[in-house]
Amino acid sequence: MERPVTESDQPGVNRRRLLGRAALTGGMAAAALALPPNVRKALAEPAPTSFHPREIKHVVLLMQENRSFDHYFGTLPGVRGFGDPTAVTLPSGKSVFYQPDASNPDGYLLPFHLDTLNTGGQATPTTAHNWSDQHQAWNGGAMDGWIAAKGEWTMNHYERQDIPFHFALAENFTILDNNHCGVLACTNPNRLMWLTGTIDPNGQYGGPAIDNNLKNGQYAWPTYPEALTAAGVSWKCYQTATTYNPLVNHDRWYDADTSSTLYQNGVATTAPGQFEYDAIHGNLPTVSWIFPDSHDVSEHPTAWPAAGANFIASKIDAIAANRELWESTVFILNYDENDGLFDHVVPPTPPAGTPDEFVAGSSPFGTPGDGLPVGLGFRVPMIIVSPWTQGGWVCSDLSDHTSVLRFLEVVTGVSAPNISDWRRETVGDLTGAFSGPGYDPTPPVLPDTAGALSLANYTTTLPLPPIPGADQTFPVQEPGHRPHTR
Repeated sequence: MERPVTESDQPGVNRRRLLGRAALTGGMAAAALALPPNVRKALAEPAPTSFHPREIKHVVLLMQENRSFDHYFGTLPGVRGFGDPTAVTLPSGKSVFYQPDASNPDGYLLPFHLDTLNTGGQATPTTAHNWSDQHQAWNGGAMDGWIAAKGEWTMNHYERQDIPFHFALAENFTILDNNHCGVLACTNPNRLMWLTGTIDPNGQYGGPAIDNNLKNGQYAWPTYPEALTAAGVSWKCYQTATTYNPLVNHDRWYDADTSSTLYQNGVATTAPGQFEYDAIHGNLPTVSWIFPDSHDVSEHPTAWPAAGANFIASKIDAIAANRELWESTVFILNYDENDGLFDHVVPPTPPAGTPDEFVAGSSPFGTPGDGLPVGLGFRVPMIIVSPWTQGGWVCSDLSDHTSVLRFLEVVTGVSAPNISDWRRETVGDLTGAFSGPGYDPTPPVLPDTAGALSLANYTTTLPLPPIPGADQTFPVQEPGHRPHTR
C-alpha cells in the first residue's frame, strides 16, 4: 500500500502549484478559442486576494461520469501525470505505466493516445468498473492487474486538443491532482459516498451498496440533504431524470409525501434549463446538486467529452451571468469513478480491520465483499471554479468524495454523520484548494464548446484508433508550470 503523497515526495513542488497557460496547438484549435461571454465578463474584474468560508453563499455540485485522472489529465503540465517521478514500480520491476499485457509483442501496454480529431476517439468504449475488477486492477496495491481485469482499452488517454475545454478549466481555475473516488466500485456506490458519506459497509441499513443494483426503499441510512433540511439550510437537486441520483431509492425519499421538501427538492424532476434560470434570477439555494440530463452529456464512455463540456459550460456560464451570484459561489466539478480507465497512483487504503471501511459479506444482490476495503478508489478529476480559485492552481491535498461533504460542513455548519473516522483523519475538506494573495487576474480564454461538439458529430463516425503493438512510445506530459506558491 502506498502512503498518501506529501510535498516531500515531489522536490520543489509545493501543495498548490500555479500552472502556466500553455497555448493550444493547431490552427483550428486556436481559432476556436472563445471565452463564454458571461465568464469573460466576470473574470475581467480583479480577483479576490483573500478567502474566508463565510463569503460563500452558494455551493454548486456537478458530478459527471466515469473518467480517470490520467485518462483526462495525464499530459496536463504541472500535475502528477505521466511524468510523475514518484510513480511506483510493479512487481515485474517496470514502472506502473508498463502494464502487463500477454497479447502485446512487447509484453506490456503503455498509455496510448486516443486521437479525437482524426479517429472516432470521442466515443471510447466503456470498460469493466465493478467492485471485483476494480479491486483486481488495484491488486492489493501492486497496481499490475489493469489489463487482466479490464482489457487493453483501459490504457487510452486524451491530450489537450481532444478535450480543450477541460484543459482550459484546469489551467484557469484549480484542479486537484490527488483526488480519489470514494469506493473501488461503480457509479451508485460512489454517488452514495458523495451524497451521504457511506455505502453502509456493515450492512446495518440495507447495504452494503457495492454494485449498481437498486431496489425501491432498500437503503435506510441518513442522507446529507436530510441533515440540511433539519438545520434549515436550503438545497435542491437539479435533475431532468433521476437516473444518476441513487437517493431516490432510499426509504424516506422513495416514500416521501409529494408535498414534502424531500420530494419537491430531491425526488421531483426539474425542467431543462431550470438551473440556468434560477442562477440568472438569483434563486439558487445554498447547496445545489446537478445530475446529468442523459447518458449523452454524462461523459460515461461511450458518451463524448465534447458533449459533457458543452453541458458543464452551460452551468458555469449561467452562474457567471449573475455577477452577485458569481462573487459568492463555488462550483465543484466531480467525476463519480474512473470507469475501467487506468490511473497510475496507488489509492491509499486503511489497515485491515479499520472500522466502517471493509466489506466482509455481500451486497443484498449477491455481489461478494470478500473482506476487501471500500476505498479509497482510483484518482478522478476534480476542478473547483470560483473567484477564489481562478489563476491556474493545482491542489495536491489528498481528497475523495467525502471531502465535498466536509467542505459543505465548513460552509453550512451542518455535520455529515456517516463519514468514517479513518476518512476524517486521512482526507481533507478542500479548504486547501482556496488560495490567498497571488492570483493572476488575467481573464482566461476558454474554448467554444459548441464548435467542438459539432466537430464530434463527424469524427465519431470514424473508426477507433488501433491499440499499439510493438515499439510503443511512452506518453509525454507537457512541460512547464509557473513559480510555486502556497
